Amino acid sequence: MGFGSQSGQVMFGTQTAKGTPLVMSATVGVAMKLRSGSLAPNRELLIPDPEIGGGRDTTDAYLGTVSFGGDYEFYARLESITTLLKACLGGASSATATGVNTHTITAVDTALPWLSVQERISNTLDAYDYLDAVVNTFHLEAEANGYLQGTAGLIAMRQTPQATPVAAPTWDNSPLLVGTNITVTYNAVTLPAKSFTFDVNNNFEDDDFRLGSFFLGDLTPKQREVTASVTVRHADSSLFRQATYGTPAAVAVGGVTTKQQVVITATTYEDIPASTPLTKSSITITLPNVILEPFAFEPSADDVLESDISMRAVRPVPGTPIVTVVVKNGKATIA
Repeated sequence: MGFGSQSGQVMFGTQTAKGTPLVMSATVGVAMKLRSGSLAPNRELLIPDPEIGGGRDTTDAYLGTVSFGGDYEFYARLESITTLLKACLGGASSATATGVNTHTITAVDTALPWLSVQERISNTLDAYDYLDAVVNTFHLEAEANGYLQGTAGLIAMRQTPQATPVAAPTWDNSPLLVGTNITVTYNAVTLPAKSFTFDVNNNFEDDDFRLGSFFLGDLTPKQREVTASVTVRHADSSLFRQATYGTPAAVAVGGVTTKQQVVITATTYEDIPASTPLTKSSITITLPNVILEPFAFEPSADDVLESDISMRAVRPVPGTPIVTVVVKNGKATIA
């Protein structure tokens, strides 16, 4: 009869330290609803080269080193997304007032948290526990007439098969977010954006294999890349001039770039149940210093002029985080 995917489950939780698995239960960790994805083994057969004196056929092959990775795609819900954001960016603090839980997640220079992941493939096929996992990439996107969606790219160092899945996990059933409740501001001015994307890439080194072991010795993050983009219809040429010439009012090509703040805000229709006064759940992404990447107008027959504008976040002041995310929801802690 085959195995259906919809009956599976994935749980995440933050470890206290590398090598220390989080034992998840109905009250520990969070189960996240997914659109697709799983952690797959990255492994190859070691096939020897032809040898003088040997035959034309391969005589044998062995299995080599292994790591585990993949992309989880999801509709963004604000009680589980904080776990992935904390693992991706590193710093997190939480406060509760008048029934509203505010989680402030910032990009830090110190070591990033490790995750434990429990993945159940279908309802009877197999279940796995993953130890020492990291969030290598994180992506959010939305269109004006669509849902806020995300993708998290994880890498794990160890896998234990035939795990015992949590029978009654704590699912994140919080509300979804849609494009009609999303705004993007640039230099405190709301952009007429038709869509947006937000990306973090930690560029983890994932080939640190060592003699005497099948598994990675460590996962080390390299240069962090934080980018965003918007699709806009042009009201004037100021964005083009800033991206291509350096400043909005430039009349000649320059070399110095303008750095401005970008804020992406998404809010639910629903209120946080315990909030007083009633307050919507929300996520606010602040990029203090963003440079527009050069682009060109692309006129086409009867089409209205619009452009995909890419933005690169930079950090000219060491004490200011390159990105800060504030999430307000109904959950007091980050799993």
